[in-house]
Amino acid sequence: MIAAANFIFAAIFFVFSLPFFWRQGKVVRNWPETDAQVLRSEVVAGTPEGHENLYRTRLAVLYTVAGKPVIAELASFESRNYEATLQRTQQFPVGSYHRIRYDPVNPSQARMGAGWNRTFFALPLIVLSMAALFACVGAVFLAVAKAT
Repeated sequence: MIAAANFIFAAIFFVFSLPFFWRQGKVVRNWPETDAQVLRSEVVAGTPEGHENLYRTRLAVLYTVAGKPVIAELASFESRNYEATLQRTQQFPVGSYHRIRYDPVNPSQARMGAGWNRTFFALPLIVLSMAALFACVGAVFLAVAKAT
């Protein structure tokens, strides 16, 4: 019974990870890459209801699509640790250039750091890891049940 429940949770997490992988893969496969100049780089604080401060890196970047300038607002790297967020923000000083991918249908939608790497695919990989964990626990319970 416990093994079956774990296998069900594994299947749910596996299925839940698929749209995340699909969305991230679509960005890497279909969104063109270009250089963008950082116009603004700052740490912003927010307080989700009932929680402590959450700090976020907020960037404004400028790039060209089909000969027209595009300015995009990007938010990345959230943490409760102000110093860690500040260090991340300092990696994007005003005037610096970074590779971004932009949505060809809506060029103001952009992603920094999008690529076939574990950082960009972190969320789907975490969800998939939960599926693997539940599958392993289910396999252990199944093996113990068959042995007794």
